[in-house]
Amino acid sequence: MYIDTHCHLNFDAFDTDRMMVIGNAKKVGVKKFINPGNSIFSSHEVINLALKNPSVIYAAVGIHPYEITTNPDIKEIESIITFQLSTHDSPLVAIGECGLDYHPYQEFPASGKKTEQKQLFEAHCELALKYSLPIIIHCREAFEDVFQVLDGLPRMPKGVFHCFSGGLVDAREIEKRGFYLGLDGNSTYSKQLKAVIPTIPLSMILLETDSPYLPPEGHRGERSEPKYVVDIAKNIATLKNIELKEVEEQTTKNAEQLFHLN
Repeated sequence: MYIDTHCHLNFDAFDTDRMMVIGNAKKVGVKKFINPGNSIFSSHEVINLALKNPSVIYAAVGIHPYEITTNPDIKEIESIITFQLSTHDSPLVAIGECGLDYHPYQEFPASGKKTEQKQLFEAHCELALKYSLPIIIHCREAFEDVFQVLDGLPRMPKGVFHCFSGGLVDAREIEKRGFYLGLDGNSTYSKQLKAVIPTIPLSMILLETDSPYLPPEGHRGERSEPKYVVDIAKNIATLKNIELKEVEEQTTKNAEQLFHLN
């Protein structure tokens, strides 16, 4: 069994064929999915979608750094967490996605709000510690500041650096702090990641697609889907010169341990 530990099945891109996409993933062995929220509204969405697909889709709730321009209230995320943790068989398994993104997208002017981003990220980290939940970190062109926030906490949370895009030094710093690395479709074509992946212990790797974004090599320009987890796993096996079965078994074990999946 494979687990897609980061996909956005609640997005509009899947409105016409969501169940078919899930079914196609299951056919190739991808049988569990973690669906993170990226705003207050979508955090409610992912909980509802997970409740309709028990033990198949799991949810994380959080606010993406691009949402900082909407002045989000972290207390609303905490209210979702407290309610879910008070219910039986809640699908909530993590906090996120949250973090820092300094990439200057013109349509997302959040890159100039570094102080506000850091405050929001720190608030998510505090929730992760308060409620003993792992955290899903979005980090783009901001590793130094992410490490600074983490190191300033009373203790280090558990979690994953989603869609890792850094270099060898960044990977080593993440490993030092006990986090996992999420590898997505870009790992199949990024020269930098192809150089770094052989040095990353398999015990700290999670498989992700970030669907509908970042399709792997051979599908670029298409909508990404959770079934492409297998392509990502094959690429890791090739780069590390190990059997695909080893990648499948270890990454599934990693995901089950971090997110406490049934």
